Amino acid sequence: MVGVSDRRRTIVWVSPERVWLVREVAEAIGLEVVAAGGPGKGRSAAAASALGADPIDDLTQALAEGEADLIWLVCAGSFGAGAEGRDASACQAARRRGVRIATLEPIPPGLMELDSGRWLALGEGGRAVDAPRFCPLARLARPLRESPELIQTFGAVDCLAVEVLCAPREGTAGARLYSAAELVCAVMGEPEVVDAAYVSPGRSESLHVLPGQSLADLHGTITANLRFADGRCAGLIASDRGGQWHRQATLLGPGGRLRITDGGFRWVGPEGNLIDQSEARRGEPDVAGSLAVRVIADAINCLMDPRGPEVGPVDHVGILSICQAALLSARTGQGESPATIRRMTGGR
Repeated sequence: MVGVSDRRRTIVWVSPERVWLVREVAEAIGLEVVAAGGPGKGRSAAAASALGADPIDDLTQALAEGEADLIWLVCAGSFGAGAEGRDASACQAARRRGVRIATLEPIPPGLMELDSGRWLALGEGGRAVDAPRFCPLARLARPLRESPELIQTFGAVDCLAVEVLCAPREGTAGARLYSAAELVCAVMGEPEVVDAAYVSPGRSESLHVLPGQSLADLHGTITANLRFADGRCAGLIASDRGGQWHRQATLLGPGGRLRITDGGFRWVGPEGNLIDQSEARRGEPDVAGSLAVRVIADAINCLMDPRGPEVGPVDHVGILSICQAALLSARTGQGESPATIRRMTGGR
């Protein structure tokens, strides 16, 4: 799978249902979990015991002072949602010590938190919001890393369809929505209008639960149609009810159709001719959960590798604007403007 390097001392913040993920990723890429804790009272001791690590109760303190090569937020809990800037300062402190931060959930979880929590303030090494790396970023998927000019070579994109799915034990719908929006933002920019719908995990004929106002702890399924000012369009589906990990993007344009998954890509011309493709990697087990482990392990391995791919700027404001517009649209039943939401919430 992913090459194992020297053991990297790792502090983990995780809920009990995702301890298995930490174990398998750690084994795959040589992480030594030295300390562990989790959101919620009394969970730190259980997480630490399950991973054979020392318990920690304060994630912010661990970021500010912890001795490790990597701090991995598998479950963010309330981290990043505070308005006083303490969490952002802790991430800056970790970066100053050379500690890498990986997160399975978006940090912060919304536009209001982005502004009020001082995540955009410049410090030594850059903005605090750039210290945690969302892993895995869709645009850093292996097929795109191995063919970095693929989308540029394909040319103009008129329509983009994105599916990002997982099982509840592999992540949240909030993280999947962020991942889908990140790819839309990278390929097509910010849409003019987002029209979304949401289905909660406990939906029934008599109960229709609406999503919250941030990505924190969002579960269920969300779909969205995105319209751009120049006539282009995109659609996405994000869910933690997908059974197992699945990411797919389909690009349509004058160049034909380009489909990209975690296993490879296939480019078919407008006349149906095969222009290019990459083969899925063979010899890896195709069982529930295994793809999630491979993809997340690969992303963290790249983060820890000084020779890893250049990430470039992440448009946190643009991504969260799309997500907030989708959440608001799902509540109002109307199309919403990311630009308007950004102005209302103080996003820059």
